[in-house]
Formats: sequence, structure tokens, C-alpha cells
Amino acid sequence: MGNCIKPVDPLVASLPRGITVDGSPIKESGVPIIFVIGAPGSGKKTLCTKVAQKYGFHGIITSEILRSEVSKRTDRAFVLARLISQGRLVPSDILIELITVKMLDQLQDGKGFIVSGFPREKQQCKIFDREIRPPDLVLFLDVRNSVLSDRIMARSVKTTERMSISFDNIRIQIKEFKKQNKPVIKHYQNLLVVIDGEYDVMTVFKNICKVIDDVLFNFSKNSATTSADNS
Repeated sequence: MGNCIKPVDPLVASLPRGITVDGSPIKESGVPIIFVIGAPGSGKKTLCTKVAQKYGFHGIITSEILRSEVSKRTDRAFVLARLISQGRLVPSDILIELITVKMLDQLQDGKGFIVSGFPREKQQCKIFDREIRPPDLVLFLDVRNSVLSDRIMARSVKTTERMSISFDNIRIQIKEFKKQNKPVIKHYQNLLVVIDGEYDVMTVFKNICKVIDDVLFNFSKNSATTSADNS
């Protein structure tokens, strides 16, 4: 039996691509890069914002980047809006292009980056590693399905546009995330730290900071060694 060829998705194929973005300045800058991954309801955005404030990092929130792109009312924005409304992932090359542009815009001040909600699938890992570089740390917020469901439902009653959300939709979202996330965890297993995300926000934040402090200490030590070797 021959190899199966995956059919081309017409909607994805119609998506206009932007110009190729050179991410090498990010690699050459040597600033810390941290990814935070977790299922819907794990608290990624809240914790990334707190970490960015504490350490002076730039917070890269993928949901906000996509929301900004969709608001531009371009042909690409229209197709992206359709993909997102259908609960589908944005193509890896386009998402990484948008993230790279955002990072380049903020690179001049020499601060690090903490990226929320990325990567969502292994292909995104491979492209980012190749086009930019591997991250220095990947934090996985581990939360049980039942807790995730409760959090999402509680959040929905505060947000009118999410009032129609159902337990079935939540279950599908979580199941799909965990399916896509397994290869990501395996890909970054040597950089991954699992954080129990079921505690209150401040406890989870403190646990994250302990990990980041250790990583930044080693990062600074390695950077100093590299500088000495090059002098």
C-alpha cells in the first residue's frame, strides 16, 4: 500500500502568505526565550503577564496576536477568522511569522520573551527551532480535565460572547489540545518543566518564578562564559 497523501485544505490553501521574515536577529541577540503551554483554562495568559511584569520580559500572547491580525480586515484576516471560528489551528508558518514580527519589533531593548500558548503542535516546534532557535525553557501548566472544565465554564458566565459554550465543546477543546500537545512535550522533554496549575494563581506564580530564577542564573553564567571565550 502506497504512502497516503494528505489532501490540501482549500481554506488553508487560500490563505495569503506574507513576506518571509528573517528571525536571525532574535537568535543573535541571545535574549532568554520561554514558552508557556497548557490547555484552555490552565491560566497561561494571566501567569505570562505576571512573569513579564516581574522579570521585565516582553509577553507574547498568541491569542492577542491573532486577534490583532484578524482585526485588520484584509483577505488574510478574513480567512484566519474563519479558521479560528471553526476551532482550527492557524497554519504553523503564518503563526510563527506573526510571532517573529512581534519579537523583532520589541527586540531592541534587549529584554527576554515569554510566549503564551505556543507551540500548539510539533510542526510549530520544528519551524521555530529552525528559523529562530530552541527556547531556553518550556513550562507546561498541568491541570486535570475536570478543573479545566470548571474554570472555562466559570469564565464563560463573565463573558457574554462565551455564554453559548457547552460541556461538549469544552471536552472537545481539551481533548484536542492534549492530543496535539503530547508530541510537543516529547520534542521539548529536555527543556520542559511541569508546573501544577491547580493551585491559586499566586502559588503557581511563585513556583514558576523559582524555575525561571534557576534558568536565568544558568543563562547568565553561560552567557558570561561565551563572552569570555570570544574575547
